[in-house]
Amino acid sequence: MKRTIKWQLLLSFVSLSFILVGAFSWITLNLLESHFADYVRERQESELEEYSTDLENLYQQNGTWEENSQAIQRIGRNALQQSVIVRIFDEDGQLLWSPSASEEEDAKNKVQDHLLHMQQMVGGMESDYVQSRSPLYDGTEEIGIMEIQSVGPYAYTEHDALFISDMESKLVFVAFISLLIPLFFALVVSKKLSSPIVTINDFTQKIAKGRYSSLSLEETGIREIDDLLVSVNDLSLQLQHQQKIRNRLSSDIAHEIRTPLTTLKGNIEAMIDGVWEISEERLYRCYEEISRITRLIGEIDRINELESQESQLQKTTFDLTELAQQIVDNFQPMLVENKLNCSVSGNRVFISADRDKIHQVLTNLLANAIKFTPSGGRIDLYVSQSKGTASFRIIDNGQGIPPDEVGQIFERFYMAEPSRNSKLGGQGIGLSIVKGIVNAHQGTISVDSIYGKGTTFTINLPKAK
Repeated sequence: MKRTIKWQLLLSFVSLSFILVGAFSWITLNLLESHFADYVRERQESELEEYSTDLENLYQQNGTWEENSQAIQRIGRNALQQSVIVRIFDEDGQLLWSPSASEEEDAKNKVQDHLLHMQQMVGGMESDYVQSRSPLYDGTEEIGIMEIQSVGPYAYTEHDALFISDMESKLVFVAFISLLIPLFFALVVSKKLSSPIVTINDFTQKIAKGRYSSLSLEETGIREIDDLLVSVNDLSLQLQHQQKIRNRLSSDIAHEIRTPLTTLKGNIEAMIDGVWEISEERLYRCYEEISRITRLIGEIDRINELESQESQLQKTTFDLTELAQQIVDNFQPMLVENKLNCSVSGNRVFISADRDKIHQVLTNLLANAIKFTPSGGRIDLYVSQSKGTASFRIIDNGQGIPPDEVGQIFERFYMAEPSRNSKLGGQGIGLSIVKGIVNAHQGTISVDSIYGKGTTFTINLPKAK
């Protein structure tokens, strides 16, 4: 079953926290038990050494064992009370003191009960009686031997066991709190991450249903999510814009095709009904309308071909400035007719491109400039280069483009001020073809326009290597 991002993040945080806290607690507990066991072992060894010290001090008082039998017995019985079995021998190996069999048995039973109790309290203890022999000295002279049977390697007292148990309980409590804190932060972080994503997801579902709007959401402080929010908003606006373009496109295509078809149908019906005589002139008019439809469909196909990058570019190396001058020369009669001044400026700049298609681009831009520049106006073409890029600019002082339409002029069938364009002619797909050709050459095209003052088109193309 798929999990939400909130629960995925929460589970990840909790799992990581559990592993880290568990590992830290286990290491801490083991270190605690190890160091405490060392402490208990050293304490027991110190206590056993005290028996040796007491016996040596006792011998040194009189220089003999015979007069200290009662004191030796007292030391031995004190050891029994601590569950330590002591046997004392003189320097000749003669036994000076040893507990009775019943006393020894009672001590061992007492130790077994104690160990069982400690096992129940703290667990993990593997101790039993171990025997050791310790020489007794008077200075450097050996005066006897003390044989000791004690619990080893160590044994906890009741107090020790309570201390270990208390520390384990506190460590578990700290570990539990340590898990709650990251759990709380995990809830906060997962909600902070998932909430805007859920909102964006709901918004995209609305977009999928064609309900375009702008998503209002406070910044999260997380760059990726904030960038995603901006991108989704841009997507919504673009789709909304594209929807309007598609609606207009459908209407414009219908209009562009309907007009010649209506004319063609009327002419043919008139000739069929005998209203018009079939003549070469009327047939030629029908042919022109059919050609108009054919050209329209051909240009649409050409745009699709360029956008799908199916067009095969026939690249050659040529001088962009020379090509621009050639195109201006071709338009000279039209420039003279419209009383327009036109010039080309720039040094020789070579590019590697499809000459015919770049010719088409410059021709289209110059034709548009002539079309929308009033009589007596001026058109300037500039060619320049910088850092591997060739730039072409065409500047006119014509009527310009309305600010709200500048960003849409490269859409197919889009015509600024349709009523004006209907008078000037055109199908609104020339600039779409221009942009498609420039994109196919890995170039860019942009437009700057001041309404009522003029327009500048800028094309950047890779230079020839």
